[in-house]
Amino acid sequence: MLCVPAAMAQRFDAMRPPASQPPAEAVGVDASRLAVMTMDGPAGHRYRIQVATIGQAPPDGYPVLYLLDGNASMAALKAADQAPLLRGGVLLVAVGYDTDACFDTTARALDYTPPRRDGQPALDPRVPGRHGGGADAFLDFLQQRVMPRMAAEWPVDAHRQGIWGHSYGGLLALHALYTRPGLFAFHAAASPALGWQAPLMDEEAGAFIAGAHRANARLLLMAGGAERPADASSMIPAQSLAGRLRGVPGLQVDWRLFPGLSHGEAFSASLGPAIRSFLDGPG
Repeated sequence: MLCVPAAMAQRFDAMRPPASQPPAEAVGVDASRLAVMTMDGPAGHRYRIQVATIGQAPPDGYPVLYLLDGNASMAALKAADQAPLLRGGVLLVAVGYDTDACFDTTARALDYTPPRRDGQPALDPRVPGRHGGGADAFLDFLQQRVMPRMAAEWPVDAHRQGIWGHSYGGLLALHALYTRPGLFAFHAAASPALGWQAPLMDEEAGAFIAGAHRANARLLLMAGGAERPADASSMIPAQSLAGRLRGVPGLQVDWRLFPGLSHGEAFSASLGPAIRSFLDGPG
């Protein structure tokens, strides 16, 4: 079943993925071959996890790419089921919420956003009363429960794990890079909402750059060329961040711009490039 837009969900229209990925780089999955499971997690959230197994497992096991906003990301992949096959085997693990909506706007705002450094509540500035700051609890859930379950059910390569996210999901990918070195070898952040609790993300990046101990990792930063210039997720701050992080020892940084695409359109457009970059990297 394809996800459907959440009814009147906090005016989240700009975040709906387009009907299909751009054909040139689309990645597809066979909906009939998905493994689907549910898990209870932090803050009382119930998660729907959809696992697509593509190709044969390499000798060291499947590389695993975790996709945030799993209902919408898997819907975009299922809609491209006629796309050319990927080279090599991979496990795509779409972590969403147990709803038929594309997005759970309240749950993702909490799960994907980093906490304030001063310990004060991290309230979503766009929606009064909506809470954020739960990124560490969500990463604990991924690290301590989801990742071990994937390893128990499929042969996986513990050294080739990656994460992709868009907007608030892009923040989660960056927060994981900055605060949990070694958890993921690959991070893809599409149109990250860098203005969250400003200057929090600048401070996290600065602490990461100044840190003495970093694991080898790759970062793919992406943005749409038609995102509003005033948005903190637009190409200007994202491209600036890419330049700032280049030169960090052990970190490979790549930048990708999608000309003419809006913030919402960058969601699906970034999936194929992220998956292909993940597979084409060191293994």
